[in-house]
Amino acid sequence: LQVTVPEKKKVAMLFQPALLRCHFSTSSTQPAVVQWRYKSYCQDRMGEALGMVTSGLQTMSKRNLDWDPYLDCVDSRRTVRVVASKQGSAITIGDFYKERDVSIVHDADLQIGKLMWGDSGLYYCLIITPDDVEGKNEESVELLVLGE
Repeated sequence: LQVTVPEKKKVAMLFQPALLRCHFSTSSTQPAVVQWRYKSYCQDRMGEALGMVTSGLQTMSKRNLDWDPYLDCVDSRRTVRVVASKQGSAITIGDFYKERDVSIVHDADLQIGKLMWGDSGLYYCLIITPDDVEGKNEESVELLVLGE
């Protein structure tokens, strides 16, 4: 099983549609379950843009170059929710997104009709196959929603 996202970071405009792309290949003969999950930033990216980042975090990220204070934190410190799941032609939309224009299109791409402020964050494309459990089964794309 191999999951890839062509864009690791996507910047989109408020109230515009967005397509988060995800590709996968598998040796499974069973239909795969495609699930998109959302994880909020660990801290506000807008604070960084306005110069309100605490120096303690900057010191820490300079010490460990791979650590990102916005993306790397335990899930209990941020919002985590299922956006949508698809198995065969059946698509299930997560509770938080039921009133929104959200769908999984093509094989595994997430389509969001109108972006809202709260949509900025990390989106994980997770592929579950019953008989192919080796390899990389998820990949993330960062979505940053900007205003006018």
